Formats: sequence, C-alpha cells, structure tokens
Amino acid sequence: STLFYIVDDIPEPSEPGYQQLMSQAMAELFRATEGRALVLFTSHAQLRQTSNTISTALARDGITVFNQSDGSSRTQLLEDFRQAEKAVLLGTRSYWEGVDVPGEALSLVIIDKLPFTPHRDPVVQYRQQLIRDRGGNPFDEMTLPEAILALKQGVGRLIRTETDRGVIAILDSRINTKRYGQKIIASLPRARRTRRIQDVRAFF
Repeated sequence: STLFYIVDDIPEPSEPGYQQLMSQAMAELFRATEGRALVLFTSHAQLRQTSNTISTALARDGITVFNQSDGSSRTQLLEDFRQAEKAVLLGTRSYWEGVDVPGEALSLVIIDKLPFTPHRDPVVQYRQQLIRDRGGNPFDEMTLPEAILALKQGVGRLIRTETDRGVIAILDSRINTKRYGQKIIASLPRARRTRRIQDVRAFF
C-alpha cells in the first residue's frame, strides 16, 4: 500500500522560507520512518544546502545521510544505503530513474520540487519558441508533460513490486494551488492522499 503526502504548509519554492521549512519537513519525515528514505532533488545546489542543514541534527537521532555530491559512485552509495540500518540518500536527476531498492530498505521517497525543466536551458528555450511560432502553448505542450513523466519516474523508485509499501512525499505546495496541480495528481498511481504528517506517522 502507498500513501501520498502532499504538503500544504510550506511556501512555494520561489518564496522566502521555503528552504528552511522544507528541510524541517524532511527531518520530521525521516524521524517518522527512521531513515529508509530516498530524496530526489531538482538541483545540486538545493541538495547541498539541505544536506548541510539536516545532517548534524539527524546524526543525533542515529540517522546517516548519504549524499550524491560526496564524490562516491551511484553504485557505492546505493550499496552503503542498503546496508545501513537507519539512513537517507540524497540524489539529483540521475537518481530519478534506474534506482532499485526493493523491500523495507526504502520506505519513503521525497520529491523536493516538481521537476520542471530549467527555463534558462538554451535547448529548452529553442523548443519553446518553436511551439510559440506555430501558435501553441509551451507550458501545456512541453513543460508540464515532461515534468509529469519525470515525476512518475521518481515515484517509481518506491513502488517496484506488488509487495512494496511506503510513502511518497511531495514538498511542493504548487500541486495544491496551481491550475495544473489536478492534472499532475491525476497522472500519479492511485493511492490514499493526505496533507497531515500525523497520517505518515500512523502509516509506519
């Protein structure tokens, strides 16, 4: 069984206070699950900042933080994560697909932000312009479908077999407030949804 935890008490990613409250929410989730978590970030900078913020506090709770940016290979990090009793693994784009940790070693997948492609990418800008030139809407035709596909891949890190169970946490409140939020939710696997951390604790 799966539970989707979608926050509604954290500011949007572009607003002040997001980083601090997002880090606090993560730490709270890690304590509820005693680690066993994979966090999928959309940027290396956010990963490093979050790791710096949470590592010391989690160490006091006996939870080890493995971090993609520490220079270890993905294979080694995944092996260390599987072997550790209470651990979390922080990764960026290469971890959104192809990561397979079956069973209880992975019980929580956290997605920090909806995985929209950065606007500054020249290839993205060019493709968006082509859609505009023919009178289309780049967000609806390209940006949103690509984000939904990436999100599905991220969610798939948790639910690999029929017996897998766990929580998917999305720490981006835009899913509740923007017009495209319902489309994103409709694209995700059917599961119970909550906005209450108490339900996550009860699940475990």
